[in-house]
Amino acid sequence: MPVLSLILDVLFVCLCTSIYGIFRNRRKSLLPLPPGLPRWPILGNALSMPLTYAHVYYKRLGNKLGTKFIYLEAVGQPFLIINDFRAAQDLLEKRSALYSSRPQFQMTTEIIGLKRFFIFMPYGDGWRSHRRVFRQYFDPKYLPRDQEKQLDFVRKSLLPNLLATPEESREHVANCVGGLILSMTYGLPVKTRHDRFVRFAEKTFNDLAAATAPGKYLVNIIPQLQFLPDWFPGTGFIRVAREIVPELDELREEPYQATLDATDEGAVQDCLVSENVEKLRNTPDFDDQIAEVKEVARAVFGAGFESTAGITMTFILAMLKNHDVQRQAQSEIDSVLGPERLPTFSDLSDLPYLSAVIKEVLRWNPVAPIGVPHLTIDEDVYDGYYIPKDCIVISNIYAMLHDEKIFPDPEKFDPGRFIKDGNMANDDLLNPIDVVFGFGRRVCPGSHLAMSMLEITAASILCLFDILPALDTQGKAIDVVPEFTPASITSHPLPFECTFSPRKGKDVEGLLTEYINLEYV
Repeated sequence: MPVLSLILDVLFVCLCTSIYGIFRNRRKSLLPLPPGLPRWPILGNALSMPLTYAHVYYKRLGNKLGTKFIYLEAVGQPFLIINDFRAAQDLLEKRSALYSSRPQFQMTTEIIGLKRFFIFMPYGDGWRSHRRVFRQYFDPKYLPRDQEKQLDFVRKSLLPNLLATPEESREHVANCVGGLILSMTYGLPVKTRHDRFVRFAEKTFNDLAAATAPGKYLVNIIPQLQFLPDWFPGTGFIRVAREIVPELDELREEPYQATLDATDEGAVQDCLVSENVEKLRNTPDFDDQIAEVKEVARAVFGAGFESTAGITMTFILAMLKNHDVQRQAQSEIDSVLGPERLPTFSDLSDLPYLSAVIKEVLRWNPVAPIGVPHLTIDEDVYDGYYIPKDCIVISNIYAMLHDEKIFPDPEKFDPGRFIKDGNMANDDLLNPIDVVFGFGRRVCPGSHLAMSMLEITAASILCLFDILPALDTQGKAIDVVPEFTPASITSHPLPFECTFSPRKGKDVEGLLTEYINLEYV
Protein backbone atom coordinates (compact mmCIF):
# COMPACT_ATOMS: atom_id res chain seq x y z
CA MET A 1 0.00 0.00 0.00
CA PRO A 2 2.78 2.57 0.68
CA VAL A 3 3.98 2.12 -2.93
CA LEU A 4 0.46 2.65 -4.29
CA SER A 5 0.09 5.76 -2.13
CA LEU A 6 3.39 7.10 -3.42
CA ILE A 7 2.35 6.53 -7.04
CA LEU A 8 -0.93 8.36 -6.44
CA ASP A 9 0.96 11.24 -4.84
CA VAL A 10 3.25 11.52 -7.86
CA LEU A 11 0.32 11.43 -10.29
CA PHE A 12 -1.43 14.13 -8.28
CA VAL A 13 1.64 16.36 -8.45
CA CYS A 14 1.83 15.71 -12.22
CA LEU A 15 -1.83 16.71 -12.58
CA CYS A 16 -1.30 19.92 -10.60
CA THR A 17 1.77 20.74 -12.69
CA SER A 18 -0.13 20.13 -15.91
CA ILE A 19 -3.01 22.38 -14.84
CA TYR A 20 -0.54 25.06 -13.78
CA GLY A 21 1.25 24.78 -17.12
CA ILE A 22 -2.01 25.20 -19.02
CA PHE A 23 -2.82 28.41 -17.20
CA ARG A 24 0.76 29.66 -17.25
CA ASN A 25 1.02 29.20 -20.99
CA ARG A 26 -2.50 30.36 -21.80
CA ARG A 27 -2.36 31.68 -25.32
CA LYS A 28 -3.11 35.35 -25.83
CA SER A 29 -4.39 34.70 -29.31
CA LEU A 30 -6.17 32.05 -31.28
CA LEU A 31 -3.06 31.20 -33.28
CA PRO A 32 -2.30 27.49 -33.47
CA LEU A 33 0.65 25.79 -31.88
CA PRO A 34 3.27 24.39 -34.29
CA PRO A 35 2.56 20.92 -35.74
CA GLY A 36 3.12 17.98 -33.41
CA LEU A 37 1.82 14.66 -32.15
CA PRO A 38 -1.51 14.12 -30.38
CA ARG A 39 -1.11 14.58 -26.62
CA TRP A 40 -2.34 12.39 -23.77
CA PRO A 41 -4.05 14.02 -20.78
CA ILE A 42 -1.57 15.09 -18.07
CA LEU A 43 1.47 13.36 -19.61
CA GLY A 44 1.18 15.01 -23.01
CA ASN A 45 3.89 13.55 -25.28
CA ALA A 46 6.15 12.46 -22.40
CA LEU A 47 6.01 8.80 -23.34
CA SER A 48 6.68 9.53 -27.02
CA MET A 49 9.90 11.45 -26.46
CA PRO A 50 12.93 9.26 -27.21
CA LEU A 51 15.66 8.50 -24.67
CA THR A 52 18.28 7.63 -27.32
CA TYR A 53 19.17 8.92 -30.81
CA ALA A 54 16.72 11.79 -30.34
CA HIS A 55 18.21 13.71 -33.27
CA VAL A 56 17.39 10.89 -35.69
CA TYR A 57 13.88 10.44 -34.28
CA TYR A 58 13.03 14.14 -34.54
CA LYS A 59 14.34 14.35 -38.10
CA ARG A 60 12.14 11.42 -39.14
CA LEU A 61 9.17 12.81 -37.22
CA GLY A 62 9.54 16.16 -38.98
CA ASN A 63 9.60 14.39 -42.35
CA LYS A 64 6.53 12.38 -41.39
CA LEU A 65 4.60 15.45 -40.26
CA GLY A 66 5.84 17.54 -43.18
CA THR A 67 7.18 20.29 -40.93
CA LYS A 68 10.54 21.88 -40.11
CA PHE A 69 9.62 22.53 -36.50
CA ILE A 70 7.73 20.26 -34.12
CA TYR A 71 5.78 21.10 -30.97
CA LEU A 72 5.57 18.61 -28.11
CA GLU A 73 4.54 18.80 -24.47
CA ALA A 74 5.57 16.71 -21.48
CA VAL A 75 3.58 17.16 -18.26
CA GLY A 76 2.81 20.74 -19.22
CA GLN A 77 6.35 21.57 -20.34
CA PRO A 78 6.39 22.78 -23.98
CA PHE A 79 9.17 21.72 -26.39
CA LEU A 80 9.95 23.11 -29.85
CA ILE A 81 12.28 21.07 -32.06
CA ILE A 82 13.74 23.01 -35.00
CA ASN A 83 14.89 20.88 -37.94
CA ASP A 84 15.55 23.80 -40.30
CA PHE A 85 18.61 26.10 -40.43
CA ARG A 86 16.70 29.20 -41.54
CA ALA A 87 14.13 28.79 -38.78
CA ALA A 88 16.96 28.38 -36.26
CA GLN A 89 18.55 31.59 -37.54
CA ASP A 90 15.25 33.46 -37.44
CA LEU A 91 14.50 32.47 -33.86
CA LEU A 92 17.81 31.82 -32.08
CA GLU A 93 19.83 34.58 -33.74
CA LYS A 94 17.50 37.30 -35.01
CA ARG A 95 15.31 37.03 -31.89
CA SER A 96 18.11 36.10 -29.50
CA ALA A 97 16.75 38.39 -26.77
CA LEU A 98 13.88 35.90 -26.38
CA TYR A 99 15.76 32.65 -27.02
CA SER A 100 19.13 32.89 -25.24
CA SER A 101 18.35 31.30 -21.89
CA ARG A 102 18.80 27.65 -20.94
CA PRO A 103 16.29 25.19 -19.49
CA GLN A 104 17.27 23.80 -16.12
CA PHE A 105 16.99 20.05 -16.65
CA GLN A 106 16.47 18.29 -13.36
CA MET A 107 19.26 15.75 -13.81
CA THR A 108 21.81 18.42 -14.68
CA THR A 109 21.05 21.30 -12.33
CA GLU A 110 19.10 19.84 -9.41
CA ILE A 111 20.24 16.24 -9.00
CA ILE A 112 23.88 16.57 -10.13
CA GLY A 113 23.98 20.23 -9.12
CA LEU A 114 25.67 21.85 -12.12
CA LYS A 115 24.00 25.22 -11.64
CA ARG A 116 27.24 27.13 -12.31
CA PHE A 117 28.43 25.17 -15.36
CA PHE A 118 28.29 28.13 -17.72
CA ILE A 119 27.30 26.07 -20.75
CA PHE A 120 24.05 25.25 -18.93
CA MET A 121 23.54 28.54 -17.04
CA PRO A 122 20.42 30.65 -17.70
CA TYR A 123 20.99 33.86 -19.63
CA GLY A 124 21.83 36.68 -17.26
CA ASP A 125 24.60 38.41 -15.33
CA GLY A 126 26.07 35.18 -13.96
CA TRP A 127 26.39 33.66 -17.41
CA ARG A 128 27.85 36.88 -18.84
CA SER A 129 30.45 36.98 -16.08
CA HIS A 130 31.54 33.40 -16.72
CA ARG A 131 31.71 33.93 -20.47
CA ARG A 132 33.78 37.09 -19.92
CA VAL A 133 36.35 35.09 -17.93
CA PHE A 134 36.61 32.68 -20.86
CA ARG A 135 36.82 35.32 -23.59
CA GLN A 136 39.41 37.44 -21.81
CA TYR A 137 41.89 34.58 -22.00
CA PHE A 138 40.75 32.64 -25.07
CA ASP A 139 39.83 35.57 -27.32
CA PRO A 140 40.45 34.75 -31.02
CA LYS A 141 43.18 37.42 -31.10
CA TYR A 142 45.25 35.11 -28.87
CA LEU A 143 44.82 32.11 -31.19
CA PRO A 144 48.50 32.15 -32.35
CA ARG A 145 49.54 31.60 -28.71
CA ASP A 146 47.21 28.61 -28.40
CA GLN A 147 48.23 27.21 -31.78
CA GLU A 148 51.80 26.84 -30.51
CA LYS A 149 50.51 24.46 -27.84
CA GLN A 150 48.27 22.68 -30.32
CA LEU A 151 51.23 21.99 -32.59
CA ASP A 152 53.30 20.83 -29.60
CA PHE A 153 50.71 18.29 -28.52
CA VAL A 154 50.07 16.96 -32.02
CA ARG A 155 53.80 16.48 -32.69
CA LYS A 156 55.02 15.43 -29.26
CA SER A 157 52.06 13.30 -28.16
CA LEU A 158 49.71 12.19 -30.93
CA LEU A 159 51.96 11.44 -33.91
CA PRO A 160 54.72 9.49 -32.08
CA ASN A 161 52.09 7.45 -30.26
CA LEU A 162 50.27 6.58 -33.49
CA LEU A 163 53.61 5.41 -34.89
CA ALA A 164 54.47 3.30 -31.83
CA THR A 165 51.07 1.75 -31.00
CA PRO A 166 48.58 2.49 -33.80
CA GLU A 167 46.01 0.09 -32.36
CA GLU A 168 45.49 2.49 -29.42
CA SER A 169 44.44 5.46 -31.57
CA ARG A 170 41.38 6.34 -29.46
CA GLU A 171 43.53 6.50 -26.31
CA HIS A 172 46.13 8.62 -28.13
CA VAL A 173 43.55 11.10 -29.41
CA ALA A 174 42.02 11.44 -25.94
CA ASN A 175 45.41 11.93 -24.29
CA CYS A 176 46.45 14.54 -26.86
CA VAL A 177 43.21 16.54 -26.77
CA GLY A 178 42.72 16.23 -23.02
CA GLY A 179 46.35 17.07 -22.37
CA LEU A 180 46.18 20.15 -24.57
CA ILE A 181 43.12 21.48 -22.73
CA LEU A 182 44.68 20.63 -19.36
CA SER A 183 47.76 22.61 -20.38
CA MET A 184 45.87 25.64 -21.73
CA THR A 185 43.53 25.75 -18.74
CA TYR A 186 45.77 24.77 -15.81
CA GLY A 187 49.32 25.06 -17.19
CA LEU A 188 50.29 21.61 -15.93
CA PRO A 189 52.78 19.20 -17.55
CA VAL A 190 51.06 16.29 -19.28
CA LYS A 191 52.42 12.81 -19.87
CA THR A 192 52.63 11.98 -23.55
CA ARG A 193 50.99 8.63 -22.82
CA HIS A 194 48.36 7.51 -20.35
CA ASP A 195 48.24 10.71 -18.31
CA ARG A 196 46.39 9.88 -15.08
CA PHE A 197 44.46 13.10 -14.83
CA VAL A 198 43.44 13.12 -18.50
CA ARG A 199 42.08 9.60 -18.12
CA PHE A 200 40.13 10.58 -15.03
CA ALA A 201 38.71 13.65 -16.78
CA GLU A 202 37.73 11.60 -19.83
CA LYS A 203 35.79 9.10 -17.70
CA THR A 204 34.10 11.84 -15.70
CA PHE A 205 32.98 13.85 -18.71
CA ASN A 206 31.86 10.79 -20.64
CA ASP A 207 29.71 9.85 -17.65
CA LEU A 208 28.42 13.41 -17.39
CA ALA A 209 27.57 13.63 -21.10
CA ALA A 210 25.60 10.40 -20.90
CA ALA A 211 23.79 11.47 -17.73
CA THR A 212 22.89 15.00 -18.81
CA ALA A 213 21.51 14.25 -22.28
CA PRO A 214 17.99 15.78 -22.19
CA GLY A 215 16.28 12.54 -23.21
CA LYS A 216 18.45 10.15 -21.22
CA TYR A 217 16.32 10.03 -18.08
CA LEU A 218 12.57 10.42 -17.71
CA VAL A 219 13.16 12.81 -14.78
CA ASN A 220 14.14 15.48 -17.34
CA ILE A 221 10.66 15.17 -18.83
CA ILE A 222 8.75 14.48 -15.60
CA PRO A 223 10.67 16.47 -12.94
CA GLN A 224 8.47 15.16 -10.12
CA LEU A 225 10.27 11.80 -10.34
CA GLN A 226 13.20 13.34 -8.45
CA PHE A 227 11.12 13.15 -5.26
CA LEU A 228 10.82 9.36 -5.40
CA PRO A 229 13.09 7.34 -3.08
CA ASP A 230 16.13 5.75 -4.69
CA TRP A 231 14.76 2.22 -4.10
CA PHE A 232 11.74 2.95 -6.32
CA PRO A 233 11.84 1.35 -9.81
CA GLY A 234 13.07 3.78 -12.48
CA THR A 235 15.13 5.97 -10.14
CA GLY A 236 18.54 4.74 -11.25
CA PHE A 237 19.36 8.36 -12.13
CA ILE A 238 19.78 9.08 -8.39
CA ARG A 239 22.52 6.46 -8.04
CA VAL A 240 24.21 7.74 -11.21
CA ALA A 241 24.27 11.26 -9.79
CA ARG A 242 25.80 10.07 -6.53
CA GLU A 243 28.72 8.60 -8.46
CA ILE A 244 29.27 11.63 -10.70
CA VAL A 245 29.07 14.46 -8.13
CA PRO A 246 32.27 13.62 -6.18
CA GLU A 247 34.15 13.11 -9.44
CA LEU A 248 33.08 16.55 -10.68
CA ASP A 249 34.09 18.11 -7.37
CA GLU A 250 37.52 16.52 -7.62
CA LEU A 251 37.83 17.71 -11.20
CA ARG A 252 37.16 21.28 -10.09
CA GLU A 253 39.51 21.34 -7.10
CA GLU A 254 42.49 19.03 -7.80
CA PRO A 255 43.92 20.66 -10.96
CA TYR A 256 43.32 24.12 -9.52
CA GLN A 257 45.31 23.26 -6.41
CA ALA A 258 48.03 21.71 -8.59
CA THR A 259 48.25 25.00 -10.51
CA LEU A 260 48.63 26.95 -7.25
CA ASP A 261 51.37 24.59 -6.08
CA ALA A 262 53.22 24.87 -9.39
CA THR A 263 52.87 28.67 -9.31
CA ASP A 264 54.44 28.81 -5.84
CA GLU A 265 57.32 26.73 -7.16
CA GLY A 266 57.68 28.89 -10.27
CA ALA A 267 56.97 25.90 -12.53
CA VAL A 268 53.55 26.69 -14.02
CA GLN A 269 53.07 27.67 -17.65
CA ASP A 270 50.87 30.56 -18.75
CA CYS A 271 47.25 29.41 -18.59
CA LEU A 272 43.70 30.51 -17.83
CA VAL A 273 43.91 29.75 -14.10
CA SER A 274 47.38 31.19 -13.42
CA GLU A 275 46.57 34.42 -15.24
CA ASN A 276 43.40 34.92 -13.21
CA VAL A 277 45.04 33.98 -9.90
CA GLU A 278 47.71 36.61 -10.51
CA LYS A 279 45.19 39.23 -11.62
CA LEU A 280 42.81 38.64 -8.71
CA ARG A 281 45.36 37.87 -5.98
CA ASN A 282 44.99 41.18 -4.11
CA THR A 283 41.28 41.82 -4.66
CA PRO A 284 39.03 41.90 -1.58
CA ASP A 285 36.56 39.40 -3.06
CA PHE A 286 39.26 36.97 -4.25
CA ASP A 287 37.45 33.85 -2.98
CA ASP A 288 34.23 34.67 -4.82
CA GLN A 289 35.95 35.56 -8.06
CA ILE A 290 38.32 32.61 -8.05
CA ALA A 291 35.37 30.28 -7.41
CA GLU A 292 33.98 31.58 -10.69
CA VAL A 293 37.32 30.96 -12.43
CA LYS A 294 37.38 27.37 -11.16
CA GLU A 295 33.89 26.77 -12.55
CA VAL A 296 34.85 28.23 -15.94
CA ALA A 297 38.03 26.14 -16.04
CA ARG A 298 36.10 22.95 -15.37
CA ALA A 299 33.54 23.83 -18.04
CA VAL A 300 36.30 24.55 -20.58
CA PHE A 301 37.89 21.21 -19.83
CA GLY A 302 34.59 19.36 -20.21
CA ALA A 303 33.23 21.04 -23.31
CA GLY A 304 36.54 21.20 -25.18
CA PHE A 305 37.51 17.62 -24.39
CA GLU A 306 34.20 16.10 -25.43
CA SER A 307 33.79 18.00 -28.68
CA THR A 308 37.35 17.98 -30.02
CA ALA A 309 38.06 14.33 -29.26
CA GLY A 310 34.71 13.32 -30.78
CA ILE A 311 35.28 15.28 -33.99
CA THR A 312 38.78 13.86 -34.36
CA MET A 313 37.57 10.26 -34.05
CA THR A 314 34.83 10.99 -36.60
CA PHE A 315 37.53 12.25 -38.98
CA ILE A 316 39.55 9.05 -38.51
CA LEU A 317 36.46 6.89 -39.09
CA ALA A 318 35.55 8.85 -42.24
CA MET A 319 39.06 8.38 -43.67
CA LEU A 320 38.98 4.66 -42.84
CA LYS A 321 35.71 4.23 -44.75
CA ASN A 322 36.63 6.47 -47.70
CA HIS A 323 40.07 5.59 -49.04
CA ASP A 324 39.62 7.61 -52.22
CA VAL A 325 38.98 10.75 -50.17
CA GLN A 326 41.98 9.98 -47.99
CA ARG A 327 44.27 9.58 -51.00
CA GLN A 328 43.09 12.80 -52.63
CA ALA A 329 43.68 14.76 -49.42
CA GLN A 330 47.13 13.21 -49.05
CA SER A 331 48.00 14.09 -52.63
CA GLU A 332 47.08 17.72 -51.97
CA ILE A 333 49.13 17.78 -48.76
CA ASP A 334 52.16 16.29 -50.56
CA SER A 335 51.93 18.90 -53.31
CA VAL A 336 52.18 21.68 -50.73
CA LEU A 337 54.63 20.17 -48.22
CA GLY A 338 56.84 17.88 -50.25
CA PRO A 339 58.33 14.81 -48.53
CA GLU A 340 60.58 16.46 -45.97
CA ARG A 341 58.50 18.50 -43.52
CA LEU A 342 55.42 18.44 -41.32
CA PRO A 343 52.46 20.79 -41.82
CA THR A 344 52.21 24.10 -40.01
CA PHE A 345 49.24 26.42 -39.57
CA SER A 346 50.48 28.61 -42.40
CA ASP A 347 49.99 25.67 -44.81
CA LEU A 348 46.29 25.19 -44.11
CA SER A 349 45.09 27.99 -46.41
CA ASP A 350 46.75 26.12 -49.31
CA LEU A 351 44.76 22.93 -48.67
CA PRO A 352 41.24 23.58 -50.01
CA TYR A 353 40.36 19.91 -50.46
CA LEU A 354 41.32 19.16 -46.87
CA SER A 355 39.09 22.07 -45.84
CA ALA A 356 36.22 20.43 -47.73
CA VAL A 357 36.97 17.11 -46.00
CA ILE A 358 36.75 18.76 -42.60
CA LYS A 359 33.44 20.44 -43.47
CA GLU A 360 32.07 17.08 -44.51
CA VAL A 361 33.30 15.49 -41.25
CA LEU A 362 31.37 18.14 -39.30
CA ARG A 363 28.27 17.58 -41.46
CA TRP A 364 28.33 13.79 -41.65
CA ASN A 365 28.30 13.25 -37.88
CA PRO A 366 27.85 16.56 -36.02
CA VAL A 367 29.48 16.22 -32.62
CA ALA A 368 26.54 17.88 -30.82
CA PRO A 369 23.57 16.71 -32.92
CA ILE A 370 20.89 18.56 -30.91
CA GLY A 371 23.16 21.21 -29.45
CA VAL A 372 22.41 22.52 -25.96
CA PRO A 373 18.70 23.43 -25.67
CA HIS A 374 17.55 27.05 -25.45
CA LEU A 375 14.60 28.44 -23.46
CA THR A 376 12.14 31.18 -24.37
CA ILE A 377 11.78 33.96 -21.78
CA ASP A 378 8.51 35.23 -23.27
CA GLU A 379 5.79 34.31 -25.75
CA ASP A 380 6.48 34.56 -29.45
CA VAL A 381 4.78 34.11 -32.82
CA TYR A 382 6.63 32.65 -35.80
CA ASP A 383 5.34 31.72 -39.24
CA GLY A 384 1.77 32.00 -37.97
CA TYR A 385 2.35 29.69 -34.98
CA TYR A 386 2.26 30.51 -31.30
CA ILE A 387 5.36 29.66 -29.20
CA PRO A 388 4.80 29.74 -25.42
CA LYS A 389 6.96 31.30 -22.74
CA ASP A 390 9.36 28.88 -20.99
CA CYS A 391 9.40 26.63 -24.06
CA ILE A 392 12.45 24.39 -24.39
CA VAL A 393 13.86 24.92 -27.89
CA ILE A 394 16.03 22.20 -29.43
CA SER A 395 18.01 22.98 -32.57
CA ASN A 396 18.33 19.66 -34.40
CA ILE A 397 21.73 20.25 -36.00
CA TYR A 398 21.78 16.70 -37.34
CA ALA A 399 18.52 17.27 -39.23
CA MET A 400 19.78 20.57 -40.68
CA LEU A 401 22.99 18.96 -41.97
CA HIS A 402 21.17 15.85 -43.25
CA ASP A 403 18.45 17.75 -45.08
CA GLU A 404 18.06 15.88 -48.38
CA LYS A 405 17.07 19.06 -50.23
CA ILE A 406 20.35 20.74 -49.30
CA PHE A 407 22.63 17.69 -49.09
CA PRO A 408 21.43 14.92 -51.42
CA ASP A 409 22.21 11.42 -50.14
CA PRO A 410 23.13 12.87 -46.73
CA GLU A 411 24.42 9.59 -45.25
CA LYS A 412 27.14 9.47 -47.90
CA PHE A 413 30.51 11.01 -46.98
CA ASP A 414 31.28 13.32 -49.92
CA PRO A 415 33.63 16.34 -49.56
CA GLY A 416 32.93 17.14 -53.21
CA ARG A 417 29.71 18.81 -52.04
CA PHE A 418 31.80 21.79 -50.99
CA ILE A 419 33.85 22.12 -54.16
CA LYS A 420 32.63 23.63 -57.42
CA ASP A 421 34.73 23.88 -60.58
CA GLY A 422 37.84 23.25 -58.51
CA ASN A 423 37.08 26.05 -56.06
CA MET A 424 35.51 26.11 -52.65
CA ALA A 425 31.80 26.88 -53.15
CA ASN A 426 31.28 28.64 -49.82
CA ASP A 427 28.41 30.77 -51.06
CA ASP A 428 26.45 28.01 -52.75
CA LEU A 429 25.95 25.55 -49.91
CA LEU A 430 25.21 25.70 -46.21
CA ASN A 431 28.52 25.73 -44.35
CA PRO A 432 28.50 23.17 -41.49
CA ILE A 433 30.81 25.43 -39.48
CA ASP A 434 27.92 27.91 -39.26
CA VAL A 435 25.69 25.23 -37.75
CA VAL A 436 27.61 22.81 -35.54
CA PHE A 437 28.71 25.32 -32.91
CA GLY A 438 25.21 26.60 -32.09
CA PHE A 439 23.29 29.80 -32.62
CA GLY A 440 22.91 33.33 -31.38
CA ARG A 441 24.33 34.50 -28.07
CA ARG A 442 24.90 30.90 -26.95
CA VAL A 443 27.17 29.96 -29.84
CA CYS A 444 30.24 28.02 -28.65
CA PRO A 445 32.88 30.62 -27.65
CA GLY A 446 35.72 28.16 -28.27
CA SER A 447 34.82 27.20 -31.84
CA HIS A 448 37.99 28.85 -33.20
CA LEU A 449 40.11 26.63 -30.93
CA ALA A 450 38.25 23.45 -31.93
CA MET A 451 38.53 24.17 -35.65
CA SER A 452 42.21 25.06 -35.39
CA MET A 453 43.00 21.82 -33.56
CA LEU A 454 40.97 19.68 -35.96
CA GLU A 455 42.64 21.18 -39.02
CA ILE A 456 46.24 20.75 -37.86
CA THR A 457 45.51 17.27 -36.51
CA ALA A 458 43.93 16.11 -39.77
CA ALA A 459 46.74 17.56 -41.90
CA SER A 460 49.42 16.03 -39.67
CA ILE A 461 47.90 12.55 -39.59
CA LEU A 462 47.35 12.39 -43.35
CA CYS A 463 50.83 13.75 -44.00
CA LEU A 464 52.46 10.75 -42.26
CA PHE A 465 49.99 7.87 -42.15
CA ASP A 466 47.60 5.76 -44.18
CA ILE A 467 44.50 4.98 -42.10
CA LEU A 468 43.75 1.34 -42.93
CA PRO A 469 41.44 -1.47 -41.77
CA ALA A 470 42.75 -3.69 -39.00
CA LEU A 471 43.18 -7.38 -39.82
CA ASP A 472 41.45 -10.28 -38.11
CA THR A 473 43.18 -13.50 -37.03
CA GLN A 474 42.92 -14.85 -40.60
CA GLY A 475 44.59 -11.75 -42.01
CA LYS A 476 41.39 -10.39 -43.55
CA ALA A 477 40.44 -6.72 -43.36
CA ILE A 478 37.83 -6.01 -40.68
CA ASP A 479 34.84 -4.20 -42.16
CA VAL A 480 33.79 -1.38 -39.86
CA VAL A 481 30.14 -0.30 -39.89
CA PRO A 482 29.89 3.30 -38.60
CA GLU A 483 27.95 3.48 -35.34
CA PHE A 484 27.65 6.40 -32.96
CA THR A 485 26.88 6.96 -29.29
CA PRO A 486 23.14 7.15 -28.50
CA ALA A 487 23.08 10.20 -26.19
CA SER A 488 22.21 13.06 -28.53
CA ILE A 489 23.94 15.83 -26.58
CA THR A 490 27.22 14.53 -28.02
CA SER A 491 27.87 12.01 -30.78
CA HIS A 492 31.12 10.04 -30.94
CA PRO A 493 31.90 6.97 -33.03
CA LEU A 494 31.56 3.79 -31.03
CA PRO A 495 34.91 1.99 -30.67
CA PHE A 496 36.18 0.65 -33.98
CA GLU A 497 39.35 -1.07 -35.12
CA CYS A 498 41.82 0.46 -37.56
CA THR A 499 45.55 0.87 -37.98
CA PHE A 500 47.92 3.69 -38.92
CA SER A 501 50.61 2.66 -41.38
CA PRO A 502 53.57 4.97 -42.16
CA ARG A 503 53.16 6.18 -45.71
CA LYS A 504 55.48 4.88 -48.40
CA GLY A 505 57.96 7.49 -49.51
CA LYS A 506 57.80 9.28 -46.15
CA ASP A 507 60.62 9.07 -43.62
CA VAL A 508 58.13 9.14 -40.77
CA GLU A 509 60.63 8.24 -38.05
CA GLY A 510 63.02 10.88 -39.36
CA LEU A 511 60.34 13.57 -39.36
CA LEU A 512 59.42 12.66 -35.78
CA THR A 513 62.94 12.07 -34.43
CA GLU A 514 62.99 15.04 -32.06
CA TYR A 515 59.55 14.15 -30.65
CA ILE A 516 59.89 10.40 -30.07
CA ASN A 517 60.37 9.13 -26.50
CA LEU A 518 59.42 12.40 -24.82
CA GLU A 519 57.74 11.73 -21.47
CA TYR A 520 55.96 15.07 -20.99
CA VAL A 521 54.61 17.91 -23.12
